Amino acid sequence: MKTYPASEQRISDVERGRISNAVLPMPPGGSLCVGDSIVFALAYSPASQEACYVSGGDSIRVSLTEVTDLGTVDPATGEALFRLSWRPLGQGEPPDPIAPNDVKSRGPYGRG
Repeated sequence: MKTYPASEQRISDVERGRISNAVLPMPPGGSLCVGDSIVFALAYSPASQEACYVSGGDSIRVSLTEVTDLGTVDPATGEALFRLSWRPLGQGEPPDPIAPNDVKSRGPYGRG
């Protein structure tokens, strides 16, 4: 599972389903495909330095529904850029109802 640094705002936007895709770098030798998960974890970026993850900070995991190689490189890192998409969170379909036959009653002593 690949982890990407994120601000509190980005994590909040993903949680609320306001964003469902991002253009992100893929380190050399790395790969992602549909069904893989990525994590956005709270981080801060000191001036012109690599992002530092916040210990115990907020994070959110998403399952990828689309991975597109943009055929270009991030000028800052030299890493290939990909558009990663996931199903918007907080806007999913309601859970399947439980069919009455799926519920088993238990006797007073825990036996069915």
